[in-house]
Amino acid sequence: MNTKALIGILMFLLLITWSSKGFAKTAEATVTVNIRNSPSTSSKVLGVFPKGFKAQVLSSTGGWVKISFDGVVGYVKSDYIKLTKDSSTSNAVKSSTNTRQVVSQMPMATVLKDNARVRSNMSTSSKILKTLKKGSKVYVLARERNGWIKVKTLDGTVGYMAYYLLKMSTSHTTKISSRGGYDREAQVAYNGSLADRILGFAKNLLGIRYRYGGSSPSTGFDCSGFVQYVFRNFGISLERTAADMAATDGVRISYNELRPGDLVFFDTDGGRNYINHVGIYLGGGKYIHASSARGCVTISDLTSKYGTSFMMAKRVIR
Repeated sequence: MNTKALIGILMFLLLITWSSKGFAKTAEATVTVNIRNSPSTSSKVLGVFPKGFKAQVLSSTGGWVKISFDGVVGYVKSDYIKLTKDSSTSNAVKSSTNTRQVVSQMPMATVLKDNARVRSNMSTSSKILKTLKKGSKVYVLARERNGWIKVKTLDGTVGYMAYYLLKMSTSHTTKISSRGGYDREAQVAYNGSLADRILGFAKNLLGIRYRYGGSSPSTGFDCSGFVQYVFRNFGISLERTAADMAATDGVRISYNELRPGDLVFFDTDGGRNYINHVGIYLGGGKYIHASSARGCVTISDLTSKYGTSFMMAKRVIR
């Protein structure tokens, strides 16, 4: 019996064991792998499961694992994932009174819609613990990588909410208008540690296909969808288009002030009169972006084709 077959059998047995104990199961991709609509390498590709990302495990069969990731339900080869127990049980509990957390230091989010549901687990079929009104505040405990945010309500209920129901508080989100010349907050505060984590996360998405209007790793990204997705996973809310990001988000800086994690903006049609492309600066004259020309998330030089149409830069990591 070859090694891959043995690993597949062991993972299947592990799934059965966990299932019998009632543990929720999570899959983490060890490489970027295709999500297919049936357990076969000849079946249709529904999307991708990027390296380092996590997804809910639904079932397992013959060396394949059925997952739910970013709204896509399909199958991935068990050879390319590792399984972990979800530390959250199916019943979210209210925080214990003897657990002293400095809630004033927790990031907060605002509910964007009425009847927003707080659920017991990261699934739309899980128990509804509470419904919240538009404008309600919640504490953000964790940002999961599959489109859910673990929250704590003001009355102490702990559960999960879909990310699109929430907007991060401005106390943890940089939203400073900067139209016109450079803002001479010269040495704009810069968080290098956070920048490193953001860039590491962004690089895990290398190779994800380009799709106009796309904002998800499972179905593809356009340039601003990619940038927005990356920063949203770190509690930084950005506008949806490159032009709006340039007009609204962060603090404008000069080319010479660029640091890793800054946003770089371009006018790729040659007119140098309208911003239509955005990427994330990596340092060393390189940036990462979703490129329509290359058809995927890639790394380019600022001296390349897009580099010659560089327009401006903004800092959103504070």
